[in-house]
Amino acid sequence: MSGLIDPTTSILTQALDGLTSRQAVISSNLANIDTPNYQPQSVDFETALQAEIASMNSSPGNALPPSTGPSAELAMETTDPRQYSTLGSLGDGSSASVATVGENTRNDGNKVDLETEMTALTETQIKYEADSRLITAKFAQLGDVLGGQ
Repeated sequence: MSGLIDPTTSILTQALDGLTSRQAVISSNLANIDTPNYQPQSVDFETALQAEIASMNSSPGNALPPSTGPSAELAMETTDPRQYSTLGSLGDGSSASVATVGENTRNDGNKVDLETEMTALTETQIKYEADSRLITAKFAQLGDVLGGQ
């Protein structure tokens, strides 16, 4: 089936999967906000996507944006590793890595920070909405090509 879907659609689909995983982990962190000694977790799927895009770019016949040249200069710059990558997806469909995070410890040993988790949840929702709109537009284009309305 991979021959029926272009690389962009595949990447967007995997991004939605990664964002869904991230939202589940954030929800778990929030649900355990009062659990003593709970260590919050995070999901990093952007690293897997970067590796997948690199492998796709090395395969002949893929029409992904170049990693060098004029298009690469338009890439979003990040100043903090927690910022959204312009890539934003699981590249190979494998599960995203889950890491324990958290620096502030409360008296009960719980390291969940409500503000951090709510910010991460909001960012994840915004990214999910953007990726959903992009994939919807891709399928609308396919419908137009096939003679749909």
